[in-house]
Amino acid sequence: MPHSRALSIVAASIAVTLGGTLFATVPRAATAVEAPEVSATATVSPTAPAETPVQPTATPTSVPTATPRPTATATPKPTATATPTPTPTPTPSTISFTYAGDSLTAMDASWMRQLKDPALTNVGGTAIGGATSTRILTRSSSHDADVLVVMAGTNDLRYGYSTKSILRNIDQITKKVGADHVVIAAIAPSNITNYSKKHIDRRKQGEILNRDLQNHALTRGWMFVDPWAADRQLNGGWPRSRTIDGVHPTVAMSKKVAVRMQQAIKIAYAGAAS
Repeated sequence: MPHSRALSIVAASIAVTLGGTLFATVPRAATAVEAPEVSATATVSPTAPAETPVQPTATPTSVPTATPRPTATATPKPTATATPTPTPTPTPSTISFTYAGDSLTAMDASWMRQLKDPALTNVGGTAIGGATSTRILTRSSSHDADVLVVMAGTNDLRYGYSTKSILRNIDQITKKVGADHVVIAAIAPSNITNYSKKHIDRRKQGEILNRDLQNHALTRGWMFVDPWAADRQLNGGWPRSRTIDGVHPTVAMSKKVAVRMQQAIKIAYAGAAS
């Protein structure tokens, strides 16, 4: 049976050619051919080496990764919150005053030195014993004060200076000091009626000066005060119990004047602030 043998050879050739890939399927193709004399599986030796079994690839055992240690995070220190300083309770403001005067202001127990009202603050000023208004002007300086008290002119009368020159000097004093408000005080009484070779009646001239001081203060919008009025005699002189020499007051009298002057300063300040 030549035809059957040829089929067997073809089957064998296919097995050789494709043995590397179809080795497991070749026996089924050969046994399907009718060729009892020659067994395709008996005569054909596989030329292709048997495929070496591939060792299964070992699955790499995963190396345990070290669990990273948590990084220590520095706990931030709490920021200290500044405790607010309580606002101090404001103390009532005081009224500041300055002055320009002669011995009636400068003497040891003068009204200015006995003025102890806690509501008033003395910021300094000019007080010169025996000084005229011209000298007081020369020595005066600027002061940051609410009120300026001017008590000057007594010594101008000793030299026969005119009221007009005294008022002019007072105007310059107030400008130089620069306080917010001005108090013009009357000069003290006098028991001297025949002074020096000029026979100056200082009592009478004092009365004239006080009148002119009052009128001048009114025209300037200033306050005028006569702190001596309650103790001045009708003739313009001192009671003997109120003076040490007929010109200057006693300590007790100066204390009374201090009370009156502190009231005048407060009234002047209230008028300036309104």
